[in-house]
Amino acid sequence: MRLAATALLAALCAAAAACDVEPTAEVAVFGDSVSWGYGDLPGGWVRRVQQETGYTFSNLSIPGERADGAEGRAASAGKSAPGATTAIVLHGGNDWIKAFRSGWCNQICDPHEVDRKYDAIGDHLRAVRKELAGQGLNVVFMTYWLSSRQTCSRYNDTRWAAYTLHRARLNAEIVEVAAEHGDHVIRADDMTTLTEPASFFDCLHPSAQGYNRIADRILMDLDEWKPRPRKPSDAFAMKNPLSFL
Repeated sequence: MRLAATALLAALCAAAAACDVEPTAEVAVFGDSVSWGYGDLPGGWVRRVQQETGYTFSNLSIPGERADGAEGRAASAGKSAPGATTAIVLHGGNDWIKAFRSGWCNQICDPHEVDRKYDAIGDHLRAVRKELAGQGLNVVFMTYWLSSRQTCSRYNDTRWAAYTLHRARLNAEIVEVAAEHGDHVIRADDMTTLTEPASFFDCLHPSAQGYNRIADRILMDLDEWKPRPRKPSDAFAMKNPLSFL
């Protein structure tokens, strides 16, 4: 089953020109373009954290994916890295942008006027969390960071204010979902040093400099997400993948 899951996810990632499936990984990352590394070389903060720690990561992020898509592939994603003991989840960003830009909101509404959209993100994240935790993974959530006002200059002051409120609403939903099971949250939204233009490729996606700083923030919480030592049975399974069939 695990080999089949790996093949399925690899096919999905290939179709989306995304993902870095690593079956022997110790940490799985489940997200969208800001975890894939858009705006920099593929890998973004994931690649940098891997280099700093020496842990092996499977980056299962797909640019453009929405939270319902994440729920749909959570089972295959977890099983594609059978040696992983930690899953870092950063998802819902594309849903946030869609809610903010929707015809009803038109980039100016208060996020509570479209609250059901954020409630739906939370439901999808709960399903992702349930699946990954059910596979024995320590699930760690992550919030979305602040943006640079200069890089987001296409938004006037009214739309900029709404944009920041919508991001805060998504982050609140992520924190709420994590709190339901006592999961740790890497609070990337508390980074006050990431708002200068040089840290961004565009309004949302970081530049190489920005991904470096995000990696540093993640490393601050290393004790909360570092992978557990594998049990002897896990080591056997990694050496004998056919044992999963």
